[in-house]
Amino acid sequence: MAFLRWALAALVVQAAVFSVIAQDAEQAQVVAELSISDVKVVIKGADGSAISTLTGTYPKAVLANPQVPAAGSLDVSLSVKKGGESFKPQQVMLMLKSKSLGLAAYAVGKLKSGSYSLSINAAAVEKQIGKAAGEYEATLLVGDPSTPKGISYALGTAELLFSGASNAPEPAAAVRTAKFQPANNVKPDITHIFRAPEKRPPAIVSLVFAGLALVPLAIVILYVPLATGVNFKAWSAAPLAALLFHGGLAAMLLLYLLFWLKLNLAQTLPLAGAGGLFVAGSGYMLLSALSTQRLKKD
Repeated sequence: MAFLRWALAALVVQAAVFSVIAQDAEQAQVVAELSISDVKVVIKGADGSAISTLTGTYPKAVLANPQVPAAGSLDVSLSVKKGGESFKPQQVMLMLKSKSLGLAAYAVGKLKSGSYSLSINAAAVEKQIGKAAGEYEATLLVGDPSTPKGISYALGTAELLFSGASNAPEPAAAVRTAKFQPANNVKPDITHIFRAPEKRPPAIVSLVFAGLALVPLAIVILYVPLATGVNFKAWSAAPLAALLFHGGLAAMLLLYLLFWLKLNLAQTLPLAGAGGLFVAGSGYMLLSALSTQRLKKD
């Protein structure tokens, strides 16, 4: 009884320890998520003055396709928090993705006085992907390895204007995604062409040569027994052993035929091994019976 009490007490203590460890693990897995606030989007003109100023609340879009002048810029500012406290994430970026080409240009955020500021203009886009006027999808990207997931804030769309005097080339087809490749750059599908089978001779030719190949076997079966005087006089000495032995040989020949027609080596080897043991055993019985018969005659 004392042993059972000690064992029960040990189980209770072990369960309590495991429960505490599990609770600590669950608490450790609870990680505060990122949040953004004070999002402000400013479109500036060539002189740096603000053309329009918009404020946003994640995840509601704030841009409704306004024009960004060629010499102007798109500026975004925001505050990042984690668990209600100011936080410095590893990544704060503004992505402008061309709706017509699928290519994207990025601006990296800079921390100033507790908030991040990001700015991108036509010159920065030209430097990264080339001259590609048109509508762009603006997305704010915030992430850090210490959080379970980052923030992807779709700010909306804006039309980016480029200077006519710019010598920047349009984005090369090689850097575009497959969805936005120009029609003249799409390669044709590769179709594998197999070599045409060689012309075979008529069936009669194959049958004639197959018959010629079987002639030696026919000679062995028909002529050799007659020439050597093969007989079945000793069959009565051990009819059962003789039947088993010759039946085993016939079965082995049938197995070789099946191997030629449909079986593979892995299927044939076990059957051949078993057949070989059977033929060896029945042959030993037959030879023993013949030897005993000769001894009796002597």
